[in-house]
Amino acid sequence: MLWGCSDTFLVTKDGKSYFFGGKRDELYKMLCDSGDLGKILNDTRLSQEIKDGLYKYNCTQRSGEKVKEIYAFLKPEQRRELRLSFQQHGYDINYLTC
Repeated sequence: MLWGCSDTFLVTKDGKSYFFGGKRDELYKMLCDSGDLGKILNDTRLSQEIKDGLYKYNCTQRSGEKVKEIYAFLKPEQRRELRLSFQQHGYDINYLTC
């Protein structure tokens, strides 16, 4: 049996789940229109260049491939910090609602 995988992680809030970096309009509304992504990124110690890239490719230029490239570049501790910041802002990580 084959399992699909993503190069990022699943974010869930209010019963809705999307892969970080996805191009769904609902994800855009949840992260960008709400202002959550800016707050999440600001609460990390990631470099400003990484924060700007993640914001840009999630919210202004919307490129899932670019988000995946940036995420792949992160060290494991940076990835963990990003996921923890999502959790601190009310998101569940890698949790599928039924």
